[in-house]
Order: sequence, then structure tokens, then C-alpha cells
Amino acid sequence: MEKAVVGWLGFVLPEPVSFFIKSGVLLLLSGTILWIALAAHYPAVHDTMHNVRHALAVVPCH
Repeated sequence: MEKAVVGWLGFVLPEPVSFFIKSGVLLLLSGTILWIALAAHYPAVHDTMHNVRHALAVVPCH
């Protein structure tokens, strides 16, 4: 990550800051994927994930 940050921003971030940024990106992407899979009302996603949504019993879809 530091090498990519050096080339992109022109400076090196300390390891704790780099870890914090990487962790935040991972959590954001994970949350987005879960929302798309479990809460989106887009028919293609809803129909594909319908049985999973009911099996989890935490996401109502009707």
C-alpha cells in the first residue's frame, strides 16, 4: 500500500494510518456487497438471493 500511496500522493503514510485506510476500504466494500445482496430490491438480485434472504431470517423481503 505504501508504494501505491507514494506514487499517487507523493508521500508515505505511517503504517497505522495505512492499516486504518485499508481496513476502512475493506469494511465499506463488504458492507456495500452485503447491502446489494440482501437489501436491494432490484429484481435480478432479489430473485437470485430470495431463498438466502428467507434462510437468514433477518432481512424481510415481503
